[in-house]
Amino acid sequence: MTTTEQTTQTPKSKRIVSANQRRAEIVIAALFLVTAAASIPGAFVLDSILNASNYLAQVFPNKGAVELGTLMWSINNIGIVFIAVFAFPLLRKLDEALAVGYLASRIVEGTIMMVGIAATLLLIPLSQEFLKAGAPQGSWFLTLGDVLKQAKFLGLTGLSLPMLGLGGLLFTWMLFRFRLVPRGISVVGLIGYAVVLFGSIAGWFGLIDVAPGGNGTIFALPVATFEIILLPFWLLFRGFKTPEAPERIVAAK
Repeated sequence: MTTTEQTTQTPKSKRIVSANQRRAEIVIAALFLVTAAASIPGAFVLDSILNASNYLAQVFPNKGAVELGTLMWSINNIGIVFIAVFAFPLLRKLDEALAVGYLASRIVEGTIMMVGIAATLLLIPLSQEFLKAGAPQGSWFLTLGDVLKQAKFLGLTGLSLPMLGLGGLLFTWMLFRFRLVPRGISVVGLIGYAVVLFGSIAGWFGLIDVAPGGNGTIFALPVATFEIILLPFWLLFRGFKTPEAPERIVAAK
């Protein structure tokens, strides 16, 4: 067998990406993990206070915990936007319209959630005034508190979840269509985000309870598996699949 034949019959492929793309992959993976690590405890901290029957009397005395919960949620809100920012350079090369749609949906989602954060923080001075007034029952304090609490729910759950589902579908469709990750990973993401999108809309009509701890929580398991386990660890160790170039092997004489 000649040297030419050996070169033809023993091709080897290698993943060739720029240093910028590899850094982006690591940052995206890290942001998925950071946002999960921030939002899950943040939701627990806030809900443990705001779901109490006398929540308005509890907010100001637990001001530090409320501020910590909102800070953790804010980290999540900023992180999800930057996931799309770092993914955008690669995605726009494949389908610019979908890439812009994904980035826009993440910005809208993050903005909506920051409105929920603002509503939560406004409960602190309201609670302080409520306690100064002697915690009167049936007062306008309670009415305004319920309005702010509902605004918090809409911002962090009711309105942001459909945007999460929509943006996630755009993202995972591109992963699936262009085989950027194994099909099994992208399919889990597609299913998970579709369930989030339609489940959150069902929540608008009272068909399921999408609040943390409600009966709709189980529907978040597929997308949680995708965002916390499958995609970030794949990106950390393997990265997005890009067109591979053959590496020639010159056979020794």
